Amino acid sequence: MDAAARQRLRKLEIGALRLVDGRFLGEWSSNVRGQGLDFQDLREYVPGDDVRHLDWKATARSGRPQLRRFAEDRQQNIWLAIDLSASMAGAKAELARELLAVLGWAAIKQSDRFGVLGFTDRVEIHRPPARGEAQLWASLEDIIGHEAASPKTSLRPVWDFCSRQLGHRSTIVVVSDFRAELSPRALGALTGRHELLAFRVADPRDEGRLAGRLALVTDGETGERSWVDFSRRGMGRKLAEEMSRSGEELRREFRRRGAWYAEFRADRDFLPPLMEFFHRRREAMGA
Repeated sequence: MDAAARQRLRKLEIGALRLVDGRFLGEWSSNVRGQGLDFQDLREYVPGDDVRHLDWKATARSGRPQLRRFAEDRQQNIWLAIDLSASMAGAKAELARELLAVLGWAAIKQSDRFGVLGFTDRVEIHRPPARGEAQLWASLEDIIGHEAASPKTSLRPVWDFCSRQLGHRSTIVVVSDFRAELSPRALGALTGRHELLAFRVADPRDEGRLAGRLALVTDGETGERSWVDFSRRGMGRKLAEEMSRSGEELRREFRRRGAWYAEFRADRDFLPPLMEFFHRRREAMGA
């Protein structure tokens, strides 16, 4: 790794240490660690117990309210998957790495096992689950120093890898700009077995750099080039509306398939929306 890459790694390390405080760890624990639960046994209900855990069939058989007890499954792993395709260059790549560093550091502080995937239209980086700081810094070093074999994006290899290779129920966090087909059938098969958190990263400053001029636009993934007149009236508004529309479509599709979705902008602090996302998800789960 060259000096510039090491400097970026050090910056990520310092940022993660600064941002992962007690409040963040509380949200992380409620959102991730508490989801791997195995049924343990039944006991009789006592006032004050959570009625959501009542076993109605056992209650009917015994004639007395019966409560299900659960034990946390510590074999549950966390997977952090990051998009390495050409459309993720620049500020979006930096934001994705920052998210990975913070989530990885939270996992370290809670002694959680986590694995890392780097993908384009194939899985290019695969680091199996492990605990500890060495796992995170080695993963970030892999990602920072990696030259992608393909500029394109496909989510299908990620869905397939997780569905076929992960034996235990896992929490999977995918960080991408999602400029690819979602492959709904494969996505549905994945969310039937695992928890999926889809984090979309965007850089709205791209719109500002283009506004008011004629630009030769190159699609980073296909290589196609075309001239676009961004000085045309209303073009900036149309770009913003298109970004918003695509985000809403992604949100609806992920929700339809049983996944969670959040958006992060490269021109804003990502921690407040990340905390808000975890808080909303915890409330929805009744944790």
